[in-house]
Amino acid sequence: MTSYDVLLSTTTSMEFKSLQKTEQTWIREKLNELAMGPYNNSHRLGTKKLSGTDRIHHRLRRGDYRVIYFLDEERIKVVRIATRSDAYPWLE
Repeated sequence: MTSYDVLLSTTTSMEFKSLQKTEQTWIREKLNELAMGPYNNSHRLGTKKLSGTDRIHHRLRRGDYRVIYFLDEERIKVVRIATRSDAYPWLE
């Protein structure tokens, strides 16, 4: 099984570092699981394909936090880690 690389932009990295340690740990664990098989693990991880965007974005959800990402060949590109109210208007 091929493992996907997880890439965070500079902005996303700063968003990640601003979170509490418990949220960081959860996000890190879920992204590692996702990297092992984004299509096979999507149902178990509770990911969802977002509609109405130019690219095919997906999201991971934990409480009020959303991790917005898209798949690019063998890479998972995380483009946003934010609260629900801040994550979705960014996509429009």
